[in-house]
Amino acid sequence: MTNPRVGVRQHPLTGGAFALFADCLLAGFFVAVTAIGVVTAYPGFVAACDVLRRRAEADQGVGPAGYVTALRRVARTGPAGFLVPPLVVAVLVLDGLAVAAGVPGRLGLAVVLVASATVAAVVGLRVAAAWSAGTGWRELVRTAIVRSGRDPGGSLLLLTAAVAAALIVVTVPILALILAGPLALAAVAVAVRSTVVSGSTVVSGSTVVSGSTVEDNSGRHR
Repeated sequence: MTNPRVGVRQHPLTGGAFALFADCLLAGFFVAVTAIGVVTAYPGFVAACDVLRRRAEADQGVGPAGYVTALRRVARTGPAGFLVPPLVVAVLVLDGLAVAAGVPGRLGLAVVLVASATVAAVVGLRVAAAWSAGTGWRELVRTAIVRSGRDPGGSLLLLTAAVAAALIVVTVPILALILAGPLALAAVAVAVRSTVVSGSTVVSGSTVVSGSTVEDNSGRHR
């Protein structure tokens, strides 16, 4: 396998997609360690999205130093990233316990619970993947909600990834130590997909990207 950016032939076990997969699992382990603090779980996941995005875009390796640096940058965004996600999870868990206990109106509550969990999962994943230094949590949430509406296909992919991850953890709990990595990579992939979908339009063989026109298949400018 040859890296087109440097022209160096990569070994199939140390470069390319296999290396990205290994870094993905390593990032998942870092998230699992960070999650021990409970309130640090979501910022840890956001940091994993950041290092994996840098890994894919700039071929930066994933390691403890880079992850800790990313986590510090995420922490400077504000306390909301530490406090709000655990509160949301706590409310959903309490509602789930209420439904399981058979409270009056449990069917309606169950519908609200499923809808709320779906929105929380999709928006939470989009916020994590879209995070960047200097952008506040409120702005990230607003952007994530807008993109969720404009890109229902991407939202469905994120929901599927979240449900699959939950089922895997329930079936094989030990995989919780690394599963956050693949989930973070999925979130980043959908974020890139959403950016491409919203930022480009294909018309009659020519592509308009961010307001600029590129050549069509015949080489002519449009």
